[in-house]
Amino acid sequence: MPHISHAGAVNIEYSHFPVEELWEPGFEQRDDSPDFNTSDAVIVVPGRIIVRSRVQAHTVPVVLALSSQQGQAPGVGWELLASVAYRPVYSGRMAAFDTTNGMARSASEAVSAFGQQADPGEPAIDLDPSRTYDVQVWAQGRSDSRERFDDAAPGTDIEGASGLEAYLIVFTSSGTQEAPSPAAHESRRDRLARTHGRPPLNMR
Repeated sequence: MPHISHAGAVNIEYSHFPVEELWEPGFEQRDDSPDFNTSDAVIVVPGRIIVRSRVQAHTVPVVLALSSQQGQAPGVGWELLASVAYRPVYSGRMAAFDTTNGMARSASEAVSAFGQQADPGEPAIDLDPSRTYDVQVWAQGRSDSRERFDDAAPGTDIEGASGLEAYLIVFTSSGTQEAPSPAAHESRRDRLARTHGRPPLNMR
């Protein structure tokens, strides 16, 4: 049975939100920017999986899962949005984030997936950084979310809109890789020598 995270609430802005691998000191920090000039519903860059919503600004529940079975349907109402590949670049800790405001908060209610209840809490899981992963992004309510949003009463608070979509991101191991590792600790003397060509006089 898949391992599922708690259910988080993601505040979407600009019609997208990221699932990111948490950076830790010592690792080379990746800052690759996604290319939004595409019709793809899911975009992958090193360290991030970006999911694109059909609604510009709203709040959605998000659950992450780790499964040993590729393609297992999570239950009634879930539709497969995309399948992509992901390689851990840090230590493998994945979490759902708001578009601009940091890690997602706890959802207001549980989400059902794979016959389990994902209770409200932190939407995060731990991947094995020595593995590569196939990632399936499942959605609820997406097929007509924009239409339902447009049909809402005039004056509706778009930032507070909820219940339009839900997302489930499922990771399944697909192979192996050399696990990313942090750089070896560098002393102040060595750093200054590398920067200036030789160590300061008082450190020679």
